Amino acid sequence: MNKYNKDNAYKLDPSDYEYEEDYLDDLRVCWQDKYDPNTKTNVCVDDYNKEEDYKESLVNNWQKTCDPQHRFNGFELERFTTIDDYLVELNDRLDWIKKCDPERIFSKIDPSKHDNMFQYQHVLDLRKVWENKFDPNNEHINVDPCEYSSVEENHEALKHT
Repeated sequence: MNKYNKDNAYKLDPSDYEYEEDYLDDLRVCWQDKYDPNTKTNVCVDDYNKEEDYKESLVNNWQKTCDPQHRFNGFELERFTTIDDYLVELNDRLDWIKKCDPERIFSKIDPSKHDNMFQYQHVLDLRKVWENKFDPNNEHINVDPCEYSSVEENHEALKHT
């Protein structure tokens, strides 16, 4: 029975259970208490026999529910324990967009790939500088500075248009 809880992280003693399914049911309660205590998702813990599978399903559900357009793909989702943790980060990124790029000129830049608003703002500012320096009249509409990770790449793309 310990195959479900190898590290005994939940301090359940398999020898206290007559049936393996009872032990697994109690483990599922622990998993739900840890990852989805207020049952904010439609993922049923009873459908899973492994904690990792349950958490993966929850994370996929969070992303489908809260970010259906997949605008925020830079999150390291495994670092979130609950949907509330995820929502805090997601709402922070939405706030950064409102503050740093309200017109969504640089919408292809994913704020979830940055640790803080200052890093995100810096990346946006760099793209503005590239545009002002290499395409001040916006003649190269097919070249989006958001698609390039360096000034050299952006400049090279402008040369070939």
